[in-house]
Formats: sequence, structure tokens, C-alpha cells
Amino acid sequence: MDIFEAMETCRAIRRLKPDPVPDDLLQKLVHYATRAPSAGNSQLWSFLVVTDPEDRKFIGKVLTDVMGPRFANMPEDDGSQQARVGRTFRDLVLGFERVPAVIFPCVANGYPATTPDPIFMWSTIYPATQNLLLAARALGLGAAMTTFHHINEPAIKEHFGIPEDIFIGATIPVGYPIGKYGPLGRRPDAEVTFWNRWNATR
Repeated sequence: MDIFEAMETCRAIRRLKPDPVPDDLLQKLVHYATRAPSAGNSQLWSFLVVTDPEDRKFIGKVLTDVMGPRFANMPEDDGSQQARVGRTFRDLVLGFERVPAVIFPCVANGYPATTPDPIFMWSTIYPATQNLLLAARALGLGAAMTTFHHINEPAIKEHFGIPEDIFIGATIPVGYPIGKYGPLGRRPDAEVTFWNRWNATR
């Protein structure tokens, strides 16, 4: 797939089939994630791939324990794009245990080695995360960038044995998509481009 086509159609896919994703495809996602740049080429990333049903059930319970009650107050579905996004978000959370694979891109705070600065963790893990999402698109898989782990990161780290000095950058559900990809709805380029000075246009 052409890289520009992947970028133009790589929307967040929250509706996923429960069918298992082969390990070799999941490994490819990690491979292409690690083609990304990292701070000082430190490559302090690691990727926890979760496919075990009981572990996925645990993640789902962590999410629903906190977020489930919030959905009771969701506004009525009025057919708007915002309502549609809210509905797919809710369905993903409440059905998370049916997601066939979850990837946690993780990173260590170790650059520079003498005086590590957390800013370099995020400049390392998020380019890798975007690479992973684009690779999923190219391989015909659905995925979505989320930060669900923040709901109860200590419980997730304890359950999976993630060391204290390793930080989770994202929680990415992965599976075969229900529905279709792109095109994306984005603000026009001219609205977000300034030339030489803030708010200056051509």
C-alpha cells in the first residue's frame, strides 16, 4: 500500500471482529513500529502484546469498573458524528474482552543516560506508535490509539509484571475491522499552517 494512501485512510477503528489475529501479523506490527526514530537512537521501547483471553478479560474489567457508570449519562444518540464516535467508544470499552489483541507500547526513561529526561520517552514511543497504526492499516487490520491504561495504570502494570521504571505509552486494541477505512475528516491545511510568524498566512 502506498504510504500516502495509508495516511489518508488510517482512521481509528474501534469496531473489531473477535477473530484471532495471527502472531506473525502482530509481530510485523512491532517490527514496523521499531522502524521509527527514537531519541538519540536510544530505542528504549518495548511492546507488550496481549492475546490471552483471561488477560483481555482483566483489561476489560479495569476499564468497565471505572468507565461503565459514566456511559449511563451519555447523551441520546442524535445521529451526529460526535454521537457516533461516542457510541463506538462505549461499545469498545464495554466489549473490550472480545478484542482479539491489545498492544501496550512501553518505554524506559533512560535518555540521556547521565540525566534521563521524561520528554525523550514520549518523543521515542509516539513515533513508534504511529508507525504501528500505519502498519496495521497496510496489513488490513483495525487499530485505535487510546490511553485507556491511565484509568488504572498501577493495576495493569502489576497484573502484567511491568517494571516500575517502564512506562506505558498507549493501549492499542487490534483486530480485523468491522466496517471500512477512511477517508478522514480533517481541518483544511490552510487553517493550521502559519508562515514565518504565528497567525501569518500566505
